Amino acid sequence: MKILLVVNPAAGHGRGKKCFERLEPRLRAEIPGLEVRFSEHAGHAVEIGREAAGAGYDRLLCLGGDGTPYEVINGLYAEGRPLRVPEIGQIPAGTGNSFLRDFDILTPAQALDAIISGRRRKVDLVEFHYQEGPETLRRYSLNIIGVGLIADILQLTNERLKFMGSAGYSLAVLVRLIRGMANRITIEADGRRLEVSDSALVVSNSKYTGGKMKIAPSADPSDGRADIILFNGVNRREIVSIFAGVFSGEHMAHPKVATLQAASISVDADRPLRLMADGELLGRTPLRIKVLPAELTILV
Repeated sequence: MKILLVVNPAAGHGRGKKCFERLEPRLRAEIPGLEVRFSEHAGHAVEIGREAAGAGYDRLLCLGGDGTPYEVINGLYAEGRPLRVPEIGQIPAGTGNSFLRDFDILTPAQALDAIISGRRRKVDLVEFHYQEGPETLRRYSLNIIGVGLIADILQLTNERLKFMGSAGYSLAVLVRLIRGMANRITIEADGRRLEVSDSALVVSNSKYTGGKMKIAPSADPSDGRADIILFNGVNRREIVSIFAGVFSGEHMAHPKVATLQAASISVDADRPLRLMADGELLGRTPLRIKVLPAELTILV
């Protein structure tokens, strides 16, 4: 088989480099002819994925956080769906490693076991369009798209608190809540229309975000639909209460939290809201989403 491993050595504050060094002997022994490329800067893995699109690889493996497969897949699909879609594998070495938690893969060793044994599963891929300045851009997500508050929290974490790991994300929640929310959002989900105020939402293909935060407990990455988790008309106190239960999934019982599932989703806001996808900050709404069912084969 023709297999490429994309390594992000900077993932997890240098954990990616150490993880690769520790696993390299086994990788070389178990995967003859393995090719290795290192991501040298933000966006480099997109370039590598773009180059891989026409190179005939059977498998593309990613060693890093959730942002590494995000970049590789977006490079792979940069010109649209490639004629041949390789199987995708991920070895977790980042800060959160959220997507693999849906499959009870928590360590690099577990991930490598799954890759070498060839355990496969079909999963959905989320295609979305958003605004970046005057341009409308297309991207793809495996994990989660955050709208408004969630993206603001990620920005604060990345800019000031990333050195604290998952604790930094929790602190960013509290700091961001001081500003509160004031917006009007229109959501269309498979033809259903919903208008809300002072709200935030995530669109999840899988259960977890920010590491152990079980933001969408009912999400199934293989059901052909995304889960919309809506924090509807909430004030600061209510958001604090909601986030207190997000690690266990108990936030879903809060009266101001709603959920719905859809394969086609649009989100508009009276002032454009910031977006994030798979741990990466993007542009702003309007947001248009389409779920591509069973689009990828992943090794889990």
